[in-house]
Amino acid sequence: MIITTGGRSDSPTIEYAGEIAASYGHPYIARRKKSISALKDEYQQDITVVSRKGISVIPLDKETAMTFHPNMAMVRARRLMNSEEDPFISALGLKTGMKLLDCTMGLASDSIIASLVAGSSGQVTAVEADPLLHMIVSEGLRTYDAGNHEMNEAMRRITTLHKNHFSYLETLPDNAYDVVYFDPMFDESIEASDGIQNIHRQAHHGELTLDIIHEAVRVARHRVVMKDHWKSSRFSQLGFTQLKRKTSLFHYGYLDVSS
Repeated sequence: MIITTGGRSDSPTIEYAGEIAASYGHPYIARRKKSISALKDEYQQDITVVSRKGISVIPLDKETAMTFHPNMAMVRARRLMNSEEDPFISALGLKTGMKLLDCTMGLASDSIIASLVAGSSGQVTAVEADPLLHMIVSEGLRTYDAGNHEMNEAMRRITTLHKNHFSYLETLPDNAYDVVYFDPMFDESIEASDGIQNIHRQAHHGELTLDIIHEAVRVARHRVVMKDHWKSSRFSQLGFTQLKRKTSLFHYGYLDVSS
């Protein structure tokens, strides 16, 4: 991976590109009027292009850029603001001021909605093991303008971590978060997402195991929640109470640990 800028960039954009390169440990290469194709030929690396609008990643073997856009989160946020129920929030039992650990950040749609509900007095931490996805989404959360102050503030409040969730859970004290959340379905659904197209996500997170769930139970004060396909055997295998929804292909399950 190399970091560069758009074809015509001002000093703040060049400075921002340098910051991204330093933050994520990739070399910054001055554009010098070279085309993206020329940079690919020369460096044989994926290219991250930094512009005033944010960042986009162009894989070495593809022509289509991958960019961040919180499409589904914006639709869900409008529903929330109209006092409609969000099944994810209901499953979490999340309220203002609570702390959520999202162990499978992905495109961060769930984290954004959780941040809206938890508010400035709450906390949302999102963990992502895939380094490319972590960079694209983290920078998107930091810079994307949704055209709505509440949405922007919710995105900016999210803390993102490039880590394996099991390893991170092991470092946390008991009862560190109110709710711990997993979405093992994310690997199956990402290629259909409108937010980031044409990305093949490696299985960095791995399969959910009883050991991981035991750590999550230790860390959670209120609930451990999992999203999965409605036919999934993981609900029963891992001891989750399944919340059935007749019209949905996916269900939420929970472990109540508050008692």
